[in-house]
Amino acid sequence: LERSAEALANVGKLVGDTAVGLEERLGPEYGDYARRAAEAIENTANSIAAKDADELIEDTREFVRRSPGVAIAGAAIVGFALARLIKSGLDSGRDDDDDRDDRA
Repeated sequence: LERSAEALANVGKLVGDTAVGLEERLGPEYGDYARRAAEAIENTANSIAAKDADELIEDTREFVRRSPGVAIAGAAIVGFALARLIKSGLDSGRDDDDDRDDRA
């Protein structure tokens, strides 16, 4: 849980750091959106750090009961992101193998 909270806090910081660039490129509403997203991520990180595993599981169950559509959409997004990460890792491994084959 502690590592997850730290990782989320880092993501929140990264999102917050991009706010100025978004604001310059796309306009102030996008910078504000990034700042609000960063704040929400940091609040979630703090919440995770303050709870034990059983509390988090119960909170998750309650959230799914209250908002099943949002939970399903979130699971789909996380699944898509994981699939992309795994695929990019596999593709990177293939590129390394191809480079080795070319040198041999």
